[in-house]
Amino acid sequence: MAIQSDERKLSIYRDADVAARYDERWAGASGQRRDERTRRAIERALARLGPVESLLDVPCGAGRFSAWLSQRTPRYLGADAALAMLAQTRGKCAAPLVAADLAALPLRTRGFDVALCIRLMHLVRDAERRTAFLRELARVSRRAVVVDYVQSESLKVWYARARAGLGLRDHAPSALSREQIRAEFERAGLELLAFEPLRSPGWLSDKVVVLARPAG
Repeated sequence: MAIQSDERKLSIYRDADVAARYDERWAGASGQRRDERTRRAIERALARLGPVESLLDVPCGAGRFSAWLSQRTPRYLGADAALAMLAQTRGKCAAPLVAADLAALPLRTRGFDVALCIRLMHLVRDAERRTAFLRELARVSRRAVVVDYVQSESLKVWYARARAGLGLRDHAPSALSREQIRAEFERAGLELLAFEPLRSPGWLSDKVVVLARPAG
């Protein structure tokens, strides 16, 4: 099977049926545990900053974390390029939402304390596009950005890559080393502050939440 392009992977979420079924993958016990690990990692990252008065959540997707984040933060804005996903979020959360492309956010510079980006970067295989997204997150944030990645220093990724090498899966996962992640942040004008793996020890976690701040 050919690897889907970034645009194909991202555009499927504009489909109303895909958006309506999105929560099904997280409905079971395993998905709920993963959500809770993600929330705890985000919470640890935000706790390093002290009080956060405003937060941009982009893409907010189907609103998996929108209600929690809007309750945690006095001023929350959810943004997503897919109207179908925003419709799902509206059913979970009364906070403000906006249709917006992360490549060019219709938001003012330094408009939020924190810009949060969860469950996107692993879908984007093009490094220049990831860096462009990071630059835009850096532009709209005053204090910090919080982004999650699939990290290569994990047992799950090592196993998946071995299976791909043996022809047992169609492609290896899109995973970066911590040094590669750090380099992407630096190219985007961000200073990396902390890695927060979803599991401990870190090599058990394929996902890592990254905290950074605008350089200078």
